[in-house]
Amino acid sequence: MGKFSSIKIVFLLSLFFSVSVFAQTPQPSPTPPPTDDDVVKITTKLVQFDAVVTDKDGNQVRDLNIADFEVLQDGKPQKITNFSYINTESPAQSSPVTTIKNGKNVVLPPARVRPEISGRILTFIVDDGNCTASQIGMTAAREALIKFVNEQMLPNDLVSIYQTRGGSSLLQQYTSDKTQLMRAARRIRWYPPQGSCVSYNGDFFEPTREDSTGKRTGQGSFETDANRKTREQIEDSIRDNQAVGTIGVIRYVVRGLGKISGRKVVFLLSDGLPLRTREGINRQAFDALRDLTDAANRASVVFNTIDVRGGISYSPQGNDEGGSAVEKRIREVRVTRDGLFHLAEETGGVFYKEQNFLDVPIRRALSLEKGYYLIGYEPDDETFKSKDFNKIEIKLKRPDLKISSRAGFLGRTDNETAPKKRTGDGELYEAIVAPLPRAGLNVRLSAFFANDAAQGNVVRSLVHLDGGELMFVDDANGFKKAVFDVVAVTLNEKNEVVDEFNRTHTFKIEAAAMPLIKQNGLIYTTDVPIKKAGNYNFRLAVRDAGSKMLGSASQIIQVPDLKKSKIFLSGLTVSQVDANGKFVAPSAVKPENALSLTDSAATPAIRRFRPNSILAYAYTLYNARADKTTNQPKLTVQVNLYRDGKIISEGKPQTPELEKPSDPSRINDYGYLRLNANIEKGDYALQIIVKDLLTNETTSQWIDFEVGN
Repeated sequence: MGKFSSIKIVFLLSLFFSVSVFAQTPQPSPTPPPTDDDVVKITTKLVQFDAVVTDKDGNQVRDLNIADFEVLQDGKPQKITNFSYINTESPAQSSPVTTIKNGKNVVLPPARVRPEISGRILTFIVDDGNCTASQIGMTAAREALIKFVNEQMLPNDLVSIYQTRGGSSLLQQYTSDKTQLMRAARRIRWYPPQGSCVSYNGDFFEPTREDSTGKRTGQGSFETDANRKTREQIEDSIRDNQAVGTIGVIRYVVRGLGKISGRKVVFLLSDGLPLRTREGINRQAFDALRDLTDAANRASVVFNTIDVRGGISYSPQGNDEGGSAVEKRIREVRVTRDGLFHLAEETGGVFYKEQNFLDVPIRRALSLEKGYYLIGYEPDDETFKSKDFNKIEIKLKRPDLKISSRAGFLGRTDNETAPKKRTGDGELYEAIVAPLPRAGLNVRLSAFFANDAAQGNVVRSLVHLDGGELMFVDDANGFKKAVFDVVAVTLNEKNEVVDEFNRTHTFKIEAAAMPLIKQNGLIYTTDVPIKKAGNYNFRLAVRDAGSKMLGSASQIIQVPDLKKSKIFLSGLTVSQVDANGKFVAPSAVKPENALSLTDSAATPAIRRFRPNSILAYAYTLYNARADKTTNQPKLTVQVNLYRDGKIISEGKPQTPELEKPSDPSRINDYGYLRLNANIEKGDYALQIIVKDLLTNETTSQWIDFEVGN
């Protein structure tokens, strides 16, 4: 085992903490949302919608009262019985430092987002599975998302990126980690059409077609009337299937967001969502969209839609016949925008078009998410006797202001549309596929890549179960007993399950140990073998059989290809040092020993430290290059400390002291940090950056921890 000289690092951090303890200014908390988590309600006793009001400059207006509004259902005035303004604006804060001086492989630690203080929940859907997806549009979408992550994303945002082209489980993970999101955004690109989409080549408009035996049709192409009719029928069929398919993917996103409380914002970036054919309205697509918007409204989801094609030129091109070609293009663009307009209009969002820089509408839409009005009324007896659509109009009595609200609802109550509650294993698997961790049993997951000669590649997971929520029952001989059901799946980038398990564990303990469990909880440890390199999504759900409480967690883990000889740092853990200078390091355990008791919260799974304590950090470095003369690696190590996503102590690269002989292909190393007695309580992240001076390669990893009582 190697050992880093960390005396200077301990001193510098202790000195910093002693002067920074008074540097933090408390920030005012935003107005909390109502205790009832439902924003939109559709019941026989109350219909309630959210609305946003802006002035002529697009700024949100937040000081209106009930007398400024009027509500109509199907043209009939309604008496407003519920009215409030919910402030959701977070305290002013800047994004974490993103300047990277040590190389592109440095992973920046995000601020830890606690469920009880999380900020905006933002979803981006890139419609790259659309037959008419263009090269320019997909490029613009990619650049907009990269810019959002770099410049607009706040530390406590939870963000996910979906793609309609099959999608990736990695992109369906809500996270505040900018590194993961940047990786997802950079993968967005235009792909050549496949299957029924082969007639599209990535341009905005259909290409000019030639048929030397046919006559000129007046539409800018050469083809017979019979060929034209056949082509149009095929294109209409493709459009129908494409629109319904895209709506299906969006419906999947909405279904997941419906399990999350509060108002949620979704951005759809697309080249178009047509609802009409040459024969008129595409009834199948229109009905699918109406069902989607109704589900989105009940789930309190707002859609902002963006035409990614930017400013469109309608000028004649090539052999086009002037006016007729321009009219055709205008009509074609209008048709493709129908669905985008209606999706935003029906859910209280905004449709943005003719935007050459797509980060601008994203910024504009988010500027409106500072709060919203809740406006409700008691519906009459006729409202739910028919399943027809009920049109809602929320109007302002001040003509100088503009309101954005939802368009209405189908004549069904929330109870009729709510999914059936699952029980047994179905409930566990439902928790696993949920877009955000299941609220209930407090489950905290810490997972990382590990490798050894015996096991090969594994994902090692440490799960902390909050002891204050666990239910133990009396057992024989003065013991206490608890039973836990655990389900876990590991997904690859194609959303394929590469490993899963379903286990039931019975944990027995002497009654005298119960106070320790209540204080520190239990640790669940498991290893999952991984054969191939790549990025994986490990998802886990735990249910306490006694209390029936259930919790879930998930994490993205990068599994490197160690055969490519690139340097890689993994397995970074922190734990407290005991009086003898020793500390706990995670190791492999058998499934029957997965649950364990801990006598301290300063362990790798919990990571809660007291002021004035010494913590040890340990990690494994793979594939360091050995010097041909000394057979030893030449490395530098830098230790940085972050608080709430902001760097507060930047260490200098130091040369590690490695014990000889050392195997450069697998170096286990550690160091120490002393926390000052006056350190401010809160969430921190420790970052380790290692540079191989022989290959000029850099690798890094971070781990979060808490300082408290």
